[in-house]
Amino acid sequence: MTSGRGAVEFVVVGFAGTQVDPSLARTLREQVEKGVIRIIDLLFLQKDTEGKVRSFELDEVDSDEAYAQFRGVPQTIDGLISPDDVKDISDELPPGTTALIVLFEHVWLRDLRAAVEASGGRLLLSERVPGEVVDAVAEAAEQAAAQTA
Repeated sequence: MTSGRGAVEFVVVGFAGTQVDPSLARTLREQVEKGVIRIIDLLFLQKDTEGKVRSFELDEVDSDEAYAQFRGVPQTIDGLISPDDVKDISDELPPGTTALIVLFEHVWLRDLRAAVEASGGRLLLSERVPGEVVDAVAEAAEQAAAQTA
C-alpha cells in the first residue's frame, strides 16, 4: 500500500551566527500556502563558539523573539528528525553556526506519482542535482557557445 506522498526531502541550511534569516519563514509559509511543499518536520540547531549544541523544535520558538517570524509555520509530524540526525549534523556544524533542518514533501509530485503508478510504471532513478551545479554547467555551456560563435 502506498501513502500517496510526493518525494520527501531532508535539507540542512547553515548560517553564520546565532540566527536563521527570518525571511526564510515567509518563503516557507508561501510555498506551503501555494501547495508546492508540505513541511513534515522542522528543527533549529545552534553550535556556539565553544562547541555547545542547542537544538529546538518549531513549537519552542514562541519564547525566542529571534525566531518570531517562524511562529505559525505549519508542520505535520513533529519528531521525525531524529536525535541521530541532530548528532550527525551537529558534529559537522562549525562553531558559531546555526542550522535550519527541514524535512518536507514535494506536494506537486503527488499527481505525477499517481499517474506513474496508475500506468504500471515505477521509479527507476531519482537524483537531486544542486541548483549551483546546474547554474555552473549552464554558464560553462554559454561561454563555450559564445567562443565558437
